[in-house]
Amino acid sequence: MNLRLAGTLALGACIGVLGLVATINQFRIVDAVNAKLAHDDQFNHLGWFLPKMLNLHKQYRRLYPDGPLLRRQGILHAAMLFCTVLAVGLIGLGFLPMAFFGGFGALLLWITYFKY
Repeated sequence: MNLRLAGTLALGACIGVLGLVATINQFRIVDAVNAKLAHDDQFNHLGWFLPKMLNLHKQYRRLYPDGPLLRRQGILHAAMLFCTVLAVGLIGLGFLPMAFFGGFGALLLWITYFKY
């Protein structure tokens, strides 16, 4: 087996494991916020889109100013982005796809986890 292919498969497995851990962490964030909100204002675990996620993050920061879950979520997503950029580099797609994945992913991370 080619060493680049083995590295790409290992990074793919890393992305999958990090994604699973990030999903479990997201459920913990939703459960923590829902525990302190009224029944009508609670978040559903399904159907996520950017405004809903930003609203959840705003509520989490309001209810838990020193809570570690949102920071952990951002770190997990940053690690997944790093593994994705490395995998794109190992596949040999060139600099522009790596720059696109890295730059666009970093922008999304900054907007969703670190801006507010």
